[in-house]
Order: sequence, then structure tokens, then C-alpha cells
Amino acid sequence: MEKEEERRKEEEEEEEEKSQKDCAKVIYIYEPVFDSSTSVLYLNHLILYECQGLSQELEQLSRERGQPCFRLQPMHCNTVVANWARGSDGFTFPPEAGYPLESHQATYYMLETHYNYPDYTYDFSPFYRKNLSKQQRNMNIKSRDEAAEPQPEDSDPRSNTDEDLADDMDDSIAMEQQMVDNSGLKLYYTRKLRQHDAGVLSVGLDPNWRHIIPPRQENVVSEGHCIGACTQHAFPRDGINIFAVMSRTHLIGRQVKLRQIRGNMELQPIMRDTNIDPSYQDYRRLTVPARILPGDSLVAECIYDSSSRKSITLGGMTTREEICIILTLYYPRQRELTSCHSLPSLPTVLHSLGIEELAS
Repeated sequence: MEKEEERRKEEEEEEEEKSQKDCAKVIYIYEPVFDSSTSVLYLNHLILYECQGLSQELEQLSRERGQPCFRLQPMHCNTVVANWARGSDGFTFPPEAGYPLESHQATYYMLETHYNYPDYTYDFSPFYRKNLSKQQRNMNIKSRDEAAEPQPEDSDPRSNTDEDLADDMDDSIAMEQQMVDNSGLKLYYTRKLRQHDAGVLSVGLDPNWRHIIPPRQENVVSEGHCIGACTQHAFPRDGINIFAVMSRTHLIGRQVKLRQIRGNMELQPIMRDTNIDPSYQDYRRLTVPARILPGDSLVAECIYDSSSRKSITLGGMTTREEICIILTLYYPRQRELTSCHSLPSLPTVLHSLGIEELAS
């Protein structure tokens, strides 16, 4: 009787596994959908998150009408599915990998959209001006209204001081322009499964005020660490394979490097970009996937030029603040680690500012 019951359970498990596999889908392409050509001027980036949790928690989230992105993300909404930033056409996965869409469990997706006032940030960029018309032609724009006039050729955010940028932003706010935007991401999926499930791992500095960049400096180095103890716990025995990398800074970022350390030896950098442009942030495919083993450490290194700034720059999500984040696409997907960020301790920050003791 016990054997028969055990056999019945095994058959049910096999049937459930087969059913899940039959329903499984993978994303193999995603691309941005712009609501209008005007939207392109204001959009900074789009991030699609997958949220995990109890059905009642997800049901509560589904009733929300949205909220500011500057709040901390819910812990169950920290898995990046897809992301678009200025200069990107979207992403096509390699034949051996795709991002899994699992239909056998309750799943909630959250879209995060960051906007900028055009006069304040990126439309000064020569790269952006040159490529705006290309993006408007190639992207999925749902309406055909006229784009705003480009800024003068001699305008560049890198030559503007904080005061200049603040004045530009104040002018934009004074216009009191209001617009409704329905831009988003289009996902292409298939039931033809790939050899590997892909995932996204974010490495870098947690966007926080403790990330401090002094003013009037041509070369400021910041590092975000994903320590070996984290990869040892999360990564499979054979490690993961990084096949594409996107670096993200704001206006004063100049160089980004993703370093790999194994034991006491530093290996060749996984990626290095010595000419960061804030209006061109796209995934760079690696010629050969980089193998990261359990116990390896990853370091996101960012170099900033704050020579045009008259006051300190703090870490944060707004454009006037700075970030140091590297998004990596890899396979096979693991679920233990989606963001691996570090942050200077409060005593370290206070010491760097010359503060030895806080008043009680």
C-alpha cells in the first residue's frame, strides 16, 4: 500500500513537472516602446522587475497606481528582468539563453520609469543629438508628433556647473508642462526553450548618500564590491557565465571597469569602458563569456570627473546625484543573488569628512 502511494506521488510530481515545462516560456528579445517622439526627450531609463511573494501580497501590489522611484524597492521586487537606457535599441538574447517566464506560480511585474527634464541633462549631449532621429526612426513610436528642437551644438552638460544645471531645471519646472506617458517595454517570448535560463546580476555601490564624490577633482575612484562569501553561497558549483554587461553612471561618470578576483589573484577585467557617455548606456556583448566561480569577488570600479562641480556630489537615484552600477546578463540563472551592492560604513564616511565624534 505504501509503495503504491509512493508511486502515485511520483507520477503526480512527474505530471506536474511536465505541465510546468509545457507552459514555460522564455524571453528572447525585448525593446522599448515610446509613447511619442516627445517621450524620448524625457525618458532616462526603464527597468522591469519581477516580484516574488504570497498571492495576497502581489494582489495588494497590483492595486497600486504607482509611486515615486526614490523610495526603497520592496524586497520582493528586486529581480531585474529587462532594462532600457538612452542609446539602446533593446536586447536580443544569444541562441543558447533566454529569460524564463514561469507560469506555474503567481508573478507580479513592476515597471520603473525614470524621467529627466531635457534642458537639465542629456539633450545637450552631442551623441544624443546625433542619435535622437535614429532612435525615433527605429524604435516603436506610437504617435508622430514633432520632436523638440535640439539644443545648440556648443552646449554640453560636462561643461556646465551645478548652478547652470540647476537654473536649466528651474526653467523647465517653471514651464509647468504636464504630459501623460505610456512608454514601456515590448517582450518577445517563445515556448521553444533555450539551453540555459538567463538572469541579471547587479554589481556596484548602493545608491546612497554615503557615496560621496568631492568637488573640483578630475579623477575620483569609487568601488562597489560583491564579495566572495556572497558568490560562494549563491552561485552553482560550476559558476555562472556573464555574456553581456551594461555600465551605469550619471553626468560626471567617465570610466567604468568590472574586475574579477579569485583568491589572491586579480584576473583580466571582464569589461572596461574608458569613455562613458550618459546618453549611450547599452549592453555590451562579451566576445567570450566570462566564467565566475563560487568564491570569486566582483568589483565595480567607477571613475568620475567632478572638476565642474562646486559642491560635493552624493550617491542617489536623481540625475544630479551619482551611481556606480554594472548590470550583468549571465547563465545559468540562480535565485539567491540578484543585487550584490556594497556601501561605505557610517564611521568610514564620518572619518573621511573629518568628523571624529557625533554630538549626542
